[in-house]
Amino acid sequence: MSNQVDKEALSEAIKKIQSIERAMESDKGAYMAKCEDNRETIKEIKQAARDKGVPTKELNAVLKRKKLMDQVEAVVSNMDEDEAELVDQMELSLGWAANDNEDQPEAA
Repeated sequence: MSNQVDKEALSEAIKKIQSIERAMESDKGAYMAKCEDNRETIKEIKQAARDKGVPTKELNAVLKRKKLMDQVEAVVSNMDEDEAELVDQMELSLGWAANDNEDQPEAA
């Protein structure tokens, strides 16, 4: 085995990778700008809701709970019916009924 590296192949690989990395950085910047626009829109919506009497702390709690419920549902969404039913039975055996949150682990 030779310790020689094809300088042309190495140079070509480095140039291609660096080009892709620069494109990724540009994409990341565009994504971050779009996220900032979206965060500003959400802030405006929350302010409008607050102006109409919706308490911000509770609105944020409802939004967080909805996101968590969607994540919980996603856990079994790709399972077949029998697997999902077994998950439900296992949770019930642990006392984790749908409306009994006392024994469930807390969300992070």
